[in-house]
Amino acid sequence: MNAASKRTEAEPEAPRPVRMCVRCNALTDAPVVVSEVHSSTGPGFNVYACPTCSAHFPPLPDVLVLLPAARPAGGER
Repeated sequence: MNAASKRTEAEPEAPRPVRMCVRCNALTDAPVVVSEVHSSTGPGFNVYACPTCSAHFPPLPDVLVLLPAARPAGGER
Protein backbone atom coordinates (compact mmCIF):
# COMPACT_ATOMS: atom_id res chain seq x y z
CA MET A 1 0.00 0.00 0.00
CA ASN A 2 1.41 3.39 -0.93
CA ALA A 3 1.08 6.68 0.96
CA ALA A 4 -1.62 8.06 -1.36
CA SER A 5 -3.97 5.14 -0.75
CA LYS A 6 -3.51 5.43 3.03
CA ARG A 7 -4.37 9.13 2.88
CA THR A 8 -7.62 8.57 0.93
CA GLU A 9 -8.74 5.77 3.24
CA ALA A 10 -8.20 7.88 6.36
CA GLU A 11 -10.05 10.97 5.09
CA PRO A 12 -13.81 10.57 4.61
CA GLU A 13 -15.32 11.89 1.41
CA ALA A 14 -17.00 15.29 1.82
CA PRO A 15 -20.80 15.08 1.53
CA ARG A 16 -22.28 16.49 -1.64
CA PRO A 17 -24.81 19.31 -1.27
CA VAL A 18 -28.44 18.27 -1.71
CA ARG A 19 -30.94 20.94 -2.72
CA MET A 20 -34.51 20.98 -4.02
CA CYS A 21 -35.11 22.17 -7.57
CA VAL A 22 -37.30 25.28 -7.65
CA ARG A 23 -38.96 24.16 -10.90
CA CYS A 24 -39.62 20.40 -10.59
CA ASN A 25 -39.27 20.04 -6.78
CA ALA A 26 -36.92 17.07 -7.15
CA LEU A 27 -33.93 16.67 -4.85
CA THR A 28 -30.59 16.96 -6.64
CA ASP A 29 -27.01 16.43 -5.56
CA ALA A 30 -25.80 18.64 -8.44
CA PRO A 31 -27.60 21.93 -7.72
CA VAL A 32 -27.20 24.95 -10.01
CA VAL A 33 -27.74 28.49 -8.69
CA VAL A 34 -30.44 30.12 -10.83
CA SER A 35 -31.22 33.19 -8.71
CA GLU A 36 -29.91 35.18 -5.76
CA VAL A 37 -32.41 36.83 -3.42
CA HIS A 38 -30.96 39.86 -1.62
CA SER A 39 -32.31 41.28 1.62
CA SER A 40 -31.68 44.65 3.21
CA THR A 41 -32.51 43.40 6.72
CA GLY A 42 -30.45 40.22 6.81
CA PRO A 43 -28.70 37.59 4.77
CA GLY A 44 -30.16 36.68 1.41
CA PHE A 45 -30.35 33.22 -0.08
CA ASN A 46 -29.73 31.34 -3.30
CA VAL A 47 -32.39 29.60 -5.39
CA TYR A 48 -31.33 26.28 -6.91
CA ALA A 49 -32.45 24.09 -9.80
CA CYS A 50 -31.44 20.66 -11.04
CA PRO A 51 -29.13 20.60 -14.09
CA THR A 52 -32.03 19.69 -16.41
CA CYS A 53 -34.29 22.54 -15.27
CA SER A 54 -31.49 25.11 -15.03
CA ALA A 55 -31.63 25.57 -18.82
CA HIS A 56 -35.09 27.17 -18.40
CA PHE A 57 -33.72 30.10 -16.36
CA PRO A 58 -31.85 33.13 -17.72
CA PRO A 59 -28.17 33.47 -16.76
CA LEU A 60 -27.40 35.44 -13.60
CA PRO A 61 -26.31 39.03 -14.31
CA ASP A 62 -22.78 40.01 -13.39
CA VAL A 63 -23.07 42.51 -10.53
CA LEU A 64 -19.89 44.31 -11.55
CA VAL A 65 -21.35 45.00 -14.99
CA LEU A 66 -24.53 46.46 -13.47
CA LEU A 67 -22.79 48.87 -11.06
CA PRO A 68 -21.49 51.53 -13.52
CA ALA A 69 -24.96 51.97 -15.05
CA ALA A 70 -26.43 52.77 -11.62
CA ARG A 71 -23.84 55.48 -10.90
CA PRO A 72 -24.91 59.09 -11.62
CA ALA A 73 -22.89 60.85 -14.32
CA GLY A 74 -20.08 63.04 -12.97
CA GLY A 75 -20.26 61.51 -9.48
CA GLU A 76 -17.33 60.75 -7.21
CA ARG A 77 -15.16 57.76 -7.97
